[in-house]
Amino acid sequence: MHPFYGAVSEFFAEGYWWVGLLSMVLYLLFWAVVIVFAVKLFKKYFADREIPPKIKEDSALTILRERYARGEIDAEEFKQKKSDLLE
Repeated sequence: MHPFYGAVSEFFAEGYWWVGLLSMVLYLLFWAVVIVFAVKLFKKYFADREIPPKIKEDSALTILRERYARGEIDAEEFKQKKSDLLE
């Protein structure tokens, strides 16, 4: 067994208790870096993906459809104005 992990070893009795503390701090620092890296990687590849937005319809075309639905214009006029707007 490694001398650092014994119950009471001669190494710690000589005043080198700080080596165990340093080892623990480096261990925690290592895992903190790994976790931060994993979170950034996750955000880069998964969290930032946006669902493509629906194609926004032109407000003029929306108004034209509403007028057609209300009966203010007939089908022929609707088709003509729609083709004018889409050009």
